[in-house]
Amino acid sequence: MSPIIWAFGGALALHLVRRPRRTRPSDVLATPPIPPQQAQLTPGVVAVHGELMNNCIDPQKLTRGAALFGHEGLPMQAQALLGKAQMIHEMMHGAKSIVERCRAGDQHAMAMAQGIGEQARAGNQRAQISAFLIEEYTKKNPAPQVAQAA
Repeated sequence: MSPIIWAFGGALALHLVRRPRRTRPSDVLATPPIPPQQAQLTPGVVAVHGELMNNCIDPQKLTRGAALFGHEGLPMQAQALLGKAQMIHEMMHGAKSIVERCRAGDQHAMAMAQGIGEQARAGNQRAQISAFLIEEYTKKNPAPQVAQAA
């Protein structure tokens, strides 16, 4: 029995040592490979930042982008992307909450969903993102079918 335990422990230790390291938000703003004084915010870098991340609503992609900008010596842009990723993550949980509460019959949640829809149609960018997230959650998690009495 003891050799089996040793083999299992060795396999577990090997797995933990070789698994890929996940990027944490605190790692993103760690010391960049080049000093910030040498990093230059060129118009090209600004254009890439604006084009790639402006319309992105994927928190994981935003976090990876923040890591890239952090390592390029652009901590302000990295912090902005981390803030946006956190905001989108919170909006995803809010969308889930609104949908589930609407399905439960909460009229306040129904009014919030209607208000979000009206604001989205009026052109509010944050409301458009919220409406999109609500729609995506509804598509991915359809309401359970209720058996009707005959």
